[in-house]
Amino acid sequence: MKKIILISCLVLLTLGAKFATQKHFMERPTLTLEQTLDPLLEAIIQVETRGKNISGDNGAAAGILQIHKIQVDEVNRILKLENEPERFTYQDRWDQEKSKEMFFITTKYWNREDNYEFENVARCWNGGPTGDEKRSTKHYWDKVQIELKAIELLANK
Repeated sequence: MKKIILISCLVLLTLGAKFATQKHFMERPTLTLEQTLDPLLEAIIQVETRGKNISGDNGAAAGILQIHKIQVDEVNRILKLENEPERFTYQDRWDQEKSKEMFFITTKYWNREDNYEFENVARCWNGGPTGDEKRSTKHYWDKVQIELKAIELLANK
């Protein structure tokens, strides 16, 4: 009889734990794309400028994400295609929040199949819409991974 009671208790505890886990999972809020990619964006900023709002690539790139003028043109092209009234200027590359907006606009557009894997997004940021296919962006991804690991270590402290 004691064995039956013990087994019954174990079964109930197991089912209760399973239900609690499922309930907790179901209550978890859905993250936005921006929230999901935030660690990646921070790692890319570290690779690009260590968070400094600087000029690079012999003056061709600007801001924390080292955005070139052609990238601003691409963002504006995307906005026009999507019938959005907003437009960015080359000066906006110096604005950290606007730079991040441009990052997300191109990321969403270039990853139409919702392939937001960190490697894919980082390599496209570095090499354009097909950057994930270019061998030249592999080294960039390696640097981003190092920064991601550093960010994760800091978050776990």
